[in-house]
Amino acid sequence: MWSVNEDGRSTLHARHGEDTPLLPSIPRGVIAALATAPRAEPVVVLLDTATRPTEIAALDPANGFRYLTDTRPPALSVVEPVEPVSVVYPASAGRDVHALLYRPKFPGPHPVLLSIHGGPEAQERPMYLRSGLYQHLLSQGIAVFAPNIAGSTGYGTRHQKLIYRNWGGFDLDDLDHATRYLQADSGIDGDRIAVMGGSYGGFATLSCLARLPYQWAAGVSLCGPTNLVTLARACPPTWKHFVATVLGDPDTDAEYLTQRSPITYADAITAPLFVLQGARDPRVPRAEADQLVTRLQDRGINVRYDVFDDEGHGFTNRDNELRAYEEIAQFLCGHLI
Repeated sequence: MWSVNEDGRSTLHARHGEDTPLLPSIPRGVIAALATAPRAEPVVVLLDTATRPTEIAALDPANGFRYLTDTRPPALSVVEPVEPVSVVYPASAGRDVHALLYRPKFPGPHPVLLSIHGGPEAQERPMYLRSGLYQHLLSQGIAVFAPNIAGSTGYGTRHQKLIYRNWGGFDLDDLDHATRYLQADSGIDGDRIAVMGGSYGGFATLSCLARLPYQWAAGVSLCGPTNLVTLARACPPTWKHFVATVLGDPDTDAEYLTQRSPITYADAITAPLFVLQGARDPRVPRAEADQLVTRLQDRGINVRYDVFDDEGHGFTNRDNELRAYEEIAQFLCGHLI
């Protein structure tokens, strides 16, 4: 028995000798692990979905699919969680980009958050992400659009390697087309679009704010690189080969890396911005955020800067994580609603 990633969701497959057993359907989500009993009855899976945190579930021909655990937070008992729909939008060079679109349950047009995954070689999948931030925003009437732009896994090596030594190239062009797609959607308020991302997604967020010609309602960057030259030079020794391959060499490619850095276009950023940074981040040092925030503050831009002294690249302290996403939710709601 095995699972296959099909446009982000996990689909189960089974074979027993020459037979292909018929499996019960499962909710649309991501299988993190699976185990089988003798004769594969039942199958037990660890399943993460957009509407429910990671749970243990069982499925067998007699009883179908059933959850064995319930880790849903109390908030999910007072709102109706939203499933995303898969959409495809056209990009440049004859390419198509897959995305997940979450729409609030009530009529629009809705403001929207353009959410950009990290990596860059990651994939937006139907999961309970960012401690439930998506579902909270949806309950407040904010749609979420999460594209798998150039560099994403799950769509073949050609799509994945478009990001190699080309940050701020095809990926930013895909985000430009994503914004056009949203503005053409009658259910979306094209004048109220915010953008958010973490790590590489933070870089992409800042690139959107600095380099794309839209009146962004707001932006949120978590541990986002701002200067690709200083980022490459500060990387840990064990990361140097990866950085040179995927990002570029800070000595031989300094001109190109500067041309693709958000800090180069910092004077074009006018939208309210929320920057979150771990003081102990070994991958994206605090100096990356410091230099951009200083530039924006000197220009009088509305920028909030939260530094977590006991965190690195992302969150390990659950209290910090919950506080951060609560503040992000308030910031986004304040600028989108």
